[in-house]
Amino acid sequence: MGRTAATLWHASFSIAAGVLYFFFVLPRWPELMGDTSHALGTTLRIVTGVVIALAALPVVFTLLRTRKPEYGTPQLALNLRTWSIAAHVLAGVLIVGTAISEIWLSLDAVGQWLFGIYGAAAAIAVLGIAAFSLSFVAELPPPPPKPIKPKKERRRLRRKRKEDKEEAETETAEETEEVSAEASTEAGEPESTAEEPESEADELPAADDTVVAEEPRGGLRNRRPSGKSSRRRRRSRGGVAVDDK
Repeated sequence: MGRTAATLWHASFSIAAGVLYFFFVLPRWPELMGDTSHALGTTLRIVTGVVIALAALPVVFTLLRTRKPEYGTPQLALNLRTWSIAAHVLAGVLIVGTAISEIWLSLDAVGQWLFGIYGAAAAIAVLGIAAFSLSFVAELPPPPPKPIKPKKERRRLRRKRKEDKEEAETETAEETEEVSAEASTEAGEPESTAEEPESEADELPAADDTVVAEEPRGGLRNRRPSGKSSRRRRRSRGGVAVDDK
């Protein structure tokens, strides 16, 4: 049986079982409201269990077809189909057995236990349906593996990047040092030129001091000696100056 036929068969049986379960198993409103008799409700509950169990047939045929080695079906898909068959059969048996037991058991006495079994059977049937659907997903080939990038190349690239950064930092540091050295030399030249006028200015007062110091000496030389031994000039009446010692 092909995949499409098996899927349609399984889906149709599952939908039919779901409708019967809602109206005649839980919550069975027509029977509780008195629209249908208890005998009809019991019969339809048994039919519901049988339909759920028969929904395992397409799963069985699919499993038999895909178990052949030439298909190369993954083991996970085969396991899911096996569990789906078991779930469908178990759910059908639980519903049929509980429906038959209602003939002798009263809902007033053990109704909560019977409804609990019906709910568990429905959950198991849902798991079986999901397992059959997931088995086709498990048959899909895995995605192609991503190319493994060698770690050594990454490390080499990182080392190269670190070395390039260090070289760039050293170059920038050297450039800043050169710029600072040039700036310091340019700043030192005006200081030397400024110091030269100061030295000249310092030399000028020294020359002035020597001139000032030499002036009194020259003054003493130009003055004539005065005292007891000095000569006094006298002017005679005739206009002749006479020196007196």
